Amino acid sequence: MLRSLIPRVRDRLYPDSASRDAQVRLREILDAELRPDSRVLELGAGTGRIPQHDLKGCCAELVGADFDRRVLENPRLDRGVVLEDDRLPFQDESFDLAFSIAVLEHIERPREFLGEVARVLRPGGAFVSLTPNRWHYVSIAAALTPTSFHRRYNAWRGRPEADTFPTFYRLNSGRALRRHGAACGLGLESLERIEVAPTYLSFSLPSYLLGVAWERAVNASGLLAGLRVNLIATLRKGG
Repeated sequence: MLRSLIPRVRDRLYPDSASRDAQVRLREILDAELRPDSRVLELGAGTGRIPQHDLKGCCAELVGADFDRRVLENPRLDRGVVLEDDRLPFQDESFDLAFSIAVLEHIERPREFLGEVARVLRPGGAFVSLTPNRWHYVSIAAALTPTSFHRRYNAWRGRPEADTFPTFYRLNSGRALRRHGAACGLGLESLERIEVAPTYLSFSLPSYLLGVAWERAVNASGLLAGLRVNLIATLRKGG
């Protein structure tokens, strides 16, 4: 009964969700980087289920890469490429911009991954990523529970089990991004932290209200910014 009140509470407390939406902010950053002649690489492009990420037509070419063969059917790409191993199947300095959404938490070998990103970027090119903060309560809980639990929980939330993957959180802090990026020739140019409505706690009204209290606290104080859930990082390759 109490859970049925959550949509009403959410609408009252978050009437303008776009004003603090990590997806919206990511798109703004990408738009600022894009030029009509840009060649863009989306890492972990998947099926293209999120419409805000539709950059097709905004650049010369949008290529998506993923281990999932469904990337070949992604309608939001000019071209999909299936990855066979950790090496990106592109020539050196092929892209002006690379980006990823909810990918870094799944990276097991950070320097190999960022080394490949740096290799395929042209000098001055940027890699922009939206990823969870490893110090947020959701990430901490995820790190302490098995992938099988994540699959069941996401299925309960309406997300296909096939879209849930193992997590490592080895590139999910400012310190890790700065250290591993520098080792690969990618400087951390900016890092934004954004806390949003506590969707993950929508299984009950008390848990949701606790999440609201957390969101209000970490957004009210810069001292607590390091605990916000979303990180949007821009790493740039030296010229």
